[in-house]
Amino acid sequence: MDFDTDAQLAPTPASNRDWSDLPIDVLTSVFVKLGAIEVLMGAGLVCRSWLEAAKTLDPWRTVDMVHHRLVEEMYDYDSLFALFDHPEKIDGDDLCAMARVAVDRSSRQLEVFLGKKFVTDEHLKYIEDRPTSLKRLSLISCCNVSNEGFSQLITTSPLLEDILLDDCSDVKGDKFYEATGKACVHLKHFRLHGEHVSDEALGIAAMHKLRNLNLQGINVNNDELAAIIDGCPHLETLSDNSTLRAKCAGIKTVELCEYESSESSESDYDFCLFF
Repeated sequence: MDFDTDAQLAPTPASNRDWSDLPIDVLTSVFVKLGAIEVLMGAGLVCRSWLEAAKTLDPWRTVDMVHHRLVEEMYDYDSLFALFDHPEKIDGDDLCAMARVAVDRSSRQLEVFLGKKFVTDEHLKYIEDRPTSLKRLSLISCCNVSNEGFSQLITTSPLLEDILLDDCSDVKGDKFYEATGKACVHLKHFRLHGEHVSDEALGIAAMHKLRNLNLQGINVNNDELAAIIDGCPHLETLSDNSTLRAKCAGIKTVELCEYESSESSESDYDFCLFF
């Protein structure tokens, strides 16, 4: 019997592949890499098996709504001509709606939430009302988040270990940061970026379990930094963009670096100690 070797080895044309037959664990892994926005905008609706995979918990343990072009390109509808100039773009309400669906699909297993620009107190309240396993929270350029809205969420998220606040102008005050330290007893990583007065940073001294602290755009003098170091005995790495001299016993990393603006990718921030 003759065999056509070339025919046997030829890959199946993509157009003839039945993608619906992919194992659900493979689909789930793909959806985890795609992220919440891509899954909600269509990847999870291709066919019945893909829809079932999109309903599993793994894709929703981490909801990253920072690293996506729709978030970067989000515009303000208050601009009179924005809708006509950029009809393909969406606004904050659309992103909030997607974020609410993502929170619902996590079925209380949400561990990581990253949001940029669109997040409001109302959205944080939505997360608060649905108990989660939140361990990491990053908010970037969220001008509609206040002390009250943020505080209400963290008081119901006792597992929080990592917080980033970048250019969230209405989340501030030394009493607020002190309250954060008391509410988040497992907090190990705290990153505060933006324009804040030095007195506010003193509240960080109440975050006694901190191991990594990153302060950018904050004026902190030597005495204030010393108070923070005294209050955070487990601190291993600390970053600040000002020129400071302070006692640094126990600190492992010493480095000078430039201030990163809120336009930088959230993943680009480094931990270091200015000394």
